[in-house]
Amino acid sequence: MKGDLWVSRYALEAGGRLNSRTDRVVLRGALVRLGAGFGCLHPWPELGDPALEECLADLAGARRHRLVQRTVACLEADAAARIEERSLFAGLSVPESHATLPELSETVLMKALERGFSRVKVKSHMAGEETLGEVRRLSVRWPLVRWRIDFNEGGRGEAILRELAKWTVEEKQVIDFLEDPVPYHGRAWEVLAREGGLPLANDRWMECDRGESAVLVVKPAVNELIDRGCVKVAQQVVTSYMDHPVGQAFAAWEAARAGVKTVCGLQTHGLFKPDAFTEMLGEVGPTFRVPEGTGLGFDDLLEKLPWKRLTS
Repeated sequence: MKGDLWVSRYALEAGGRLNSRTDRVVLRGALVRLGAGFGCLHPWPELGDPALEECLADLAGARRHRLVQRTVACLEADAAARIEERSLFAGLSVPESHATLPELSETVLMKALERGFSRVKVKSHMAGEETLGEVRRLSVRWPLVRWRIDFNEGGRGEAILRELAKWTVEEKQVIDFLEDPVPYHGRAWEVLAREGGLPLANDRWMECDRGESAVLVVKPAVNELIDRGCVKVAQQVVTSYMDHPVGQAFAAWEAARAGVKTVCGLQTHGLFKPDAFTEMLGEVGPTFRVPEGTGLGFDDLLEKLPWKRLTS
């Protein structure tokens, strides 16, 4: 896809710490415009992405980085739909989402349940025992809630197994999966899954997974969904990259067009202070509200942004 590239930088302000890899609460990225198409470029250097300036230079040049290549894929899809004056979501159904909790507490959990969520995802900032122990305690009061716990590879296998040894089979049934509990290694994951008695989800190294994980967590900002004919996997859960609502909409569209039925993680705009873009996505709840407009939506808001030509 060729043409003049334009960028509009943004900063998202989170309400608190978003994962165990960073203490940042102000996240910077850029919306990109190429021809009729719009996309989002939102690097997470803590997760191995190049810095924003390096990504922008790559976008204007060779486009070697995976994050940049996926931004181009978004631009192409969005442009094709806008030229035809149609929404990318026309005729598609976006899967429901879990709640992404900014912290693990009774107050935050109750707010998620009041919004209609039945599944919640929590980020563990500890080795494993403390988070699992708190989930076990909360499950006594809210036994119908299903939990997804993301360790961002920061857990310790021995600590996780030590805590899970206290759980009954029935107690473990409230856990959907443990995501990236430790750094990925096929054999180690098989042992942790077997001895812990819980499904494991692979996010960071999902492309390398050869069936050791029960779940693949796919972020369309950096990965394509995997053809189930090539990889033996029970399910794929699609999530946003905790990025701008334009990027969030791209993730929702990828899940919808792939026909994903599993509960996903596409409602993350509530983690940030509201603005005109988040308002178009509405109140955070299990159901994704498709933004009005052509392509990925947000037509008027995108046109009004300050755009600066990107040069190599």
